[in-house]
Amino acid sequence: MLAQTEYGRQQLQDLLSSDNVRGEDLEMLSGAGGGGASTREGKGFKIPFYPGNSTVFDPMKSKTFRVVPKAMFLLGYADNTHLKGFQGHDVVQLGDFFVDTKFGGVTDCNSPDFNGVDGIVGFGMPVQHQAAPPPPSGLGAMMGGGGGGAGPSTTLPIPLLFALSDPSVKDNARNHMLERRAFSFMSTDTAAEIQLGGYDPDAVDGRMFLTPSITINDYVVVALSLKFGDIELLDFTPKNPRLRYLPAIMDSGTSCLVIPDNTMNGLLKESPFGKWKKIVKKTHKPVVKDTFHLNIAGAVFDIDYDDWWLSLSNQSCIQTAPEGFGGILVGDVLFRRYLVLFDLRHYPETVVIGIGKQSKAYVPSKHHATIPKVPAYKRKPLNISAEHAPPRYKAPMATDRIGIWNQEETQYFINLTVGTPRQKFTVIFDTGSSVFGIFTRCIPTAPSYGTCTFGGGSSGGSGMLVEGAIMVLSVAVLLCIAGIMVNMWVRKRHDKQEALARSKARGKNPSNSSYGPERLAGLYGAVP
Repeated sequence: MLAQTEYGRQQLQDLLSSDNVRGEDLEMLSGAGGGGASTREGKGFKIPFYPGNSTVFDPMKSKTFRVVPKAMFLLGYADNTHLKGFQGHDVVQLGDFFVDTKFGGVTDCNSPDFNGVDGIVGFGMPVQHQAAPPPPSGLGAMMGGGGGGAGPSTTLPIPLLFALSDPSVKDNARNHMLERRAFSFMSTDTAAEIQLGGYDPDAVDGRMFLTPSITINDYVVVALSLKFGDIELLDFTPKNPRLRYLPAIMDSGTSCLVIPDNTMNGLLKESPFGKWKKIVKKTHKPVVKDTFHLNIAGAVFDIDYDDWWLSLSNQSCIQTAPEGFGGILVGDVLFRRYLVLFDLRHYPETVVIGIGKQSKAYVPSKHHATIPKVPAYKRKPLNISAEHAPPRYKAPMATDRIGIWNQEETQYFINLTVGTPRQKFTVIFDTGSSVFGIFTRCIPTAPSYGTCTFGGGSSGGSGMLVEGAIMVLSVAVLLCIAGIMVNMWVRKRHDKQEALARSKARGKNPSNSSYGPERLAGLYGAVP
């Protein structure tokens, strides 16, 4: 639940309303308790984080939970947000699919962006050290052609989508796998939906446009043109057509259309944002209310005034790109009118992005708090176009749909469960990252890096202190054992020498001491 108590819900609502809140053909992919009332305020945030409004995973209540040894979960963002904790291993379920996999047990959070939610699940592609094995039948096949170390590892767990579709894991009591590594995402003004395994053709009106992602790190397509009405905003300098484009990232975690406010080191003749600003005069009260026309790989997608103007907050949703960012970010302004397919069946050889106009007759699944698995009925599509896809590419069909709640037209949330028995959580859904972390209570058997924001069996940095104490104790025990062994060896050698000396002494000048004159003579020469 987004808020656990009536007081918490009212508190959350006040925050949200404040100004400070920021087949194997086409049938395959198309279907025919927390920390009480305490608060945590991170540096630079105007609003505190309220852990009491989040549901928290309790590892001690799960029969299948295991701690991942020496594995830290640590993330930091430019706005001073941090997520800290340890890594755990348990059964995670999303819709009808579940897998026994690793995840981040977040024990320390400081950002108000996470108020009222229980964690984050990213459906982006893994970074290089996260890469999961690709599923069989990739382009290579079509064309014939992971511990140790003394310190804790900060390697992130494999993204949940990749874990759910890992071809090396077979269905059993703890795993019910997603056959195709693909999903679709769509949104309306108030609701949204993930379609697992592909897309439902009933959600699309007309043709689905397909184009390859130009990277395997982010969902990036080629933006050839961006017009506001009839005015071109991307006025490229080069004459070579191969240089006349900007990369455009498809990111559900971005609310707006984000465009450059510079010439991109001479690639453009004029700042696109500056040019648009001259046209509308006032960004908070534009005098021109025209439509954006975004050309992606030759296909044009419209972003109407009703989509880029946020009536609830009375502001435009056109933003400038961050310093050093070399492209365009396409966010919620597109997802609210188009269904977007992310097909990773052939990852890492290629990733395909599909974009289709949403059908006005299609109704997404209901509010996330009551979501069961909603089946996508499979039928042979009649309106799929694959002319812009890689050779022999075929689009996948959806097998499951997960409802998402759209908060203030900026963030999306889905329900999933962790553990045995299942513990239910509401997490942020994001196509722009591959992070998977659940707010978790500290436990004595796991290290806690940072503070225990959500309570539990250890506090502060005691997890690291316990680890240090165990290491010191282990070294002490080893040294003690080594000392005993050395002492035994010395005594044995001494006893052997003494026995030899006594044996020699019996023949000449007997003495009760093994250090009599006869031995001294051997050691120091003649004795007077």
